[in-house]
Amino acid sequence: MNEPKPPSPKSPSDASSDLVEIRSFEAASDLQLIHGYGGNSFRISGERYSGSVLVHPRQTAIWTPPAKPETLTIDDLLPHFGDDFPPLFILGVGGAPMDPMNDLSAALRHHGIALEVMSTPAACRTWNVLMSEGRDAVTGLYDVA
Repeated sequence: MNEPKPPSPKSPSDASSDLVEIRSFEAASDLQLIHGYGGNSFRISGERYSGSVLVHPRQTAIWTPPAKPETLTIDDLLPHFGDDFPPLFILGVGGAPMDPMNDLSAALRHHGIALEVMSTPAACRTWNVLMSEGRDAVTGLYDVA
């Protein structure tokens, strides 16, 4: 009885054919990636922003949210989304979240937007992962000292 032959090893030039391409970006991409935070500012795609920010995949803007994240309402957010609501809104509330923000979550869900509430450092890391996957989202980041 003949046994099947093991597959032949691939040459180094064939090795990349086993990779699953997640997403490729142009060299001059304007994709907004968060490179640093702290000292009440953020470094995003080579630019420094003082204070809280609202980050879209291709644009970042200074954001003036309510002083207490738990008082944030949908009316504070919808004007910043324009006509194209993101499927996901990540809210970085500074330190560890103390409020699940159920009212805001329900109001956003009514518009087809899921809410994820986390610390600002966690939101920054999550944002970069989502952007590397080509996901559509927006993040609102309260500044951290």
